Amino acid sequence: MKGRLFFLFLLFYCVACKQSTEIKDNKINKEILANNFQQIDSVKQLIKNGDIIFRNGIDDVSRAARSMNRTDTSFSHCGILSREHDSIFVYHAIGGIYNPSQKLKRELIDSFCNPSENDALGIYRYNLKKQEEEKLGSIVKSYFNAGLKFDLYFNFQSDDVMYCSEFVFKSLNQSMNGLLTKYVRMDTIPFGVTTDDIFLNENCRLIKRQHFRK
Repeated sequence: MKGRLFFLFLLFYCVACKQSTEIKDNKINKEILANNFQQIDSVKQLIKNGDIIFRNGIDDVSRAARSMNRTDTSFSHCGILSREHDSIFVYHAIGGIYNPSQKLKRELIDSFCNPSENDALGIYRYNLKKQEEEKLGSIVKSYFNAGLKFDLYFNFQSDDVMYCSEFVFKSLNQSMNGLLTKYVRMDTIPFGVTTDDIFLNENCRLIKRQHFRK
């Protein structure tokens, strides 16, 4: 009888310790997540319409996307930022399970950079004149209203469907009256424009890079 009581006590003690550790870990995880969202908030004040945002996903699809970059594998995805009333939205081309409709997506920056799914973000800026900035906004909204679909074949030469860096580049290039055309690479694989081609471009400058706590 004493042996059974001792065993039950030991079992209860182990379960209680495990639950206590899990509660503590959950509290720490929530604190880290809250801190990471605060980091996103701190970046918002730096953003202008037309800025380009990059994120680095931590899933297998993102790892595959990074491997397609030409030089720098810091980021796996990108979009164009827009201040609308009191909110900041990201317009970006994405497909698969992340976006069943396959249409150009518009979502809040907090969702786009969700620290549970990403470990870094970057804000970059092209030297756009006021007129070019406004033109870029119109181009992006036009693509969104038209329901631009994601390009599953990553064919840079098609304009009716686009992948993420293609959408960003072609929108920028139209707003800048073709100034960026000379940076398109059709002589090497991958063809067209990669994610890092955009933020490494000489016309682009870093505003802020932020790595999330884990």
